[in-house]
Amino acid sequence: MGWRTNTVLRRHRISLMPLYLYNLGANATGFLSVALLNVVTPLHFFKIQRKIIFSEGGWPEFFLFFPLALLLVVMVQYRIQLPISKVKGLVVGDSDIPEHMRDKARRRLLNLPYIIGLINLIIYLVTPCLVALSLYLMSDIPVKVCLFLIFRALMLGIIVAFVSFFLIEDHLRRKLIPLFFPEGRLANFPGAIKISILRRIRLLYGTGTLNPMIILVVTMLFILWDMEENPVSAVALARDVLFFTLVLCTIFVLIALRLNFMVGKSILAPIKEMLRIVEKVRGGDFTRTIQVVSSDEMGILGDAGNDMISGLAERERIRETFGKYVTPEIRDQILAGQIPVEGERRIATLLFSDLRDFTLYVEETAPEEVIRGMRAYFTAMQHAIRRHHGLVLQYVGDEIEAVFGVPVSYEGHADQAVLAALEMRKSLSALNEARRKEGKPSFRHGIGIHTGSVLAGNTGSDDRLSYTLIGNTVNLASRIQDMTKTVKCDILVSEETVKVLKNSFQMKKEQPQTAKGYSRPISVYKLM
Repeated sequence: MGWRTNTVLRRHRISLMPLYLYNLGANATGFLSVALLNVVTPLHFFKIQRKIIFSEGGWPEFFLFFPLALLLVVMVQYRIQLPISKVKGLVVGDSDIPEHMRDKARRRLLNLPYIIGLINLIIYLVTPCLVALSLYLMSDIPVKVCLFLIFRALMLGIIVAFVSFFLIEDHLRRKLIPLFFPEGRLANFPGAIKISILRRIRLLYGTGTLNPMIILVVTMLFILWDMEENPVSAVALARDVLFFTLVLCTIFVLIALRLNFMVGKSILAPIKEMLRIVEKVRGGDFTRTIQVVSSDEMGILGDAGNDMISGLAERERIRETFGKYVTPEIRDQILAGQIPVEGERRIATLLFSDLRDFTLYVEETAPEEVIRGMRAYFTAMQHAIRRHHGLVLQYVGDEIEAVFGVPVSYEGHADQAVLAALEMRKSLSALNEARRKEGKPSFRHGIGIHTGSVLAGNTGSDDRLSYTLIGNTVNLASRIQDMTKTVKCDILVSEETVKVLKNSFQMKKEQPQTAKGYSRPISVYKLM
């Protein structure tokens, strides 16, 4: 199975050259810093170094030291980056990447800043020892000078190690990690070295503060050692030490400012990214994800944020799907826990609609066509009901049960039910016109409307609940819908609903009708 992010990686031609350049830049920074410090080192040491540089026996070793170190750095870096280079070649070559190569490349990518920083430190610790030994044996350089050169080379190695670490880490976060880890999860990747934000800040502190302090203190010790053999005046010593200290502080202030900027950006950039994504999510956009580029606390927080966004998106999908089985208002009331377990008594207006001659239609029509016809009818009626703030509670066969004023209470729900019935009449007429053009039979329906007290709540079993309305109002509304067959009309409204109407509608009072299960006649009005 190939790497699922191949397409993304192919669109970005991966180049490892910047990694070499950043590492060489770190080496150049360290070398120039230490070279400058060597030039301004007080008193006799400066003369000794000039002697080493220009003497017949010492200058080849001195000038060969830095190129030799750089050559070793590049060779080792190439070997370290080889797993990444192999994956890069396969990606550009439009090939699938074996899983073991993919994992090795990703692991090496995450550990690269640490490995290169450590290699730099080792090279600048071992190489100067060999050079100093060569100077001592071949050029008769004093032990004190050799120790001083080893010390300065060690400081060079520390500077290069820290600077290369931060430079390479910054480049990986900006360019390569988003391509190799599009889904984040760096903190969970096995075999990857992890460093916390606090430790990164301590490394920064060591580079910009502790390192120059060590250089200054040890240099002072060498000066004291040198003064035992080469006494100087206090004024000259103070002037030279002051100048050396100013140069030392300037160098490390510049280095510290650059590293502070990168470390600060590595902390602030993820925070800004999270705030930007959170703002999008708050606006309802659950398609965005936080780009995770580290395994520290920011990376863990980014992964958690993506999990949260994924959970919210899933919840929204469930919510939307739930809203297709129950009305959005009922859905929101249920999700908010605002529907009492035992139900609540409310005044509402019920609307029942039922298709006429539906049994005969089913017998004479193919099942697939019946489903399509019913879906078209229910969709048109549901839209008419929704436009007037009504809620479709359920579809039972060819019957629609809708309610106005529950679960969200509002004034004028009786008027809205009557308006919905009138629009349902128009919608059915438009639907039938389309059906006639297709050579299909027309639909007829009867609508009954009644207002009264209902008990609204969840019924059913402990494992499966259903929001429903219970009470005589529901039964009577259904009976009134059935009366349209006797009265031979499409819409009947109960007297209880007419009494609470706030607007006037064209209606005709019918003779009281007897309903099944009711001892007294029911007064109804035909909606014209």
